[in-house]
Amino acid sequence: MNDRERRAAKYLPFDSLKGLKEAIDLEDHKSNGKLKLPTITEEEKLQMNLILFECFSKNRAIRLFYLEEGELLEYSGVIKNIDVLNKQITLLPKKKFSIDSIYRLTIK
Repeated sequence: MNDRERRAAKYLPFDSLKGLKEAIDLEDHKSNGKLKLPTITEEEKLQMNLILFECFSKNRAIRLFYLEEGELLEYSGVIKNIDVLNKQITLLPKKKFSIDSIYRLTIK
């Protein structure tokens, strides 16, 4: 690298605050309108189903991330019921979620 390239390098963009760009993009989406549900792959759907049924059968707490009125939200609780026909999950204390609005699940 010659002297000229070295001097020019200090003006290149640098992401000193990791995650800031994503946070700004998320805020832009919120202010411009409602967010869309993130794309879920078939592998992620299968993993979510396994987590759901494992937590339901063992009565374990679960944390789910869902989209409601254009906002990405999080809720934790124990699964009371899984209604496959109506595509709904009921968590204690009595909150129902549409399966189609959930984009990520974790075991709490």
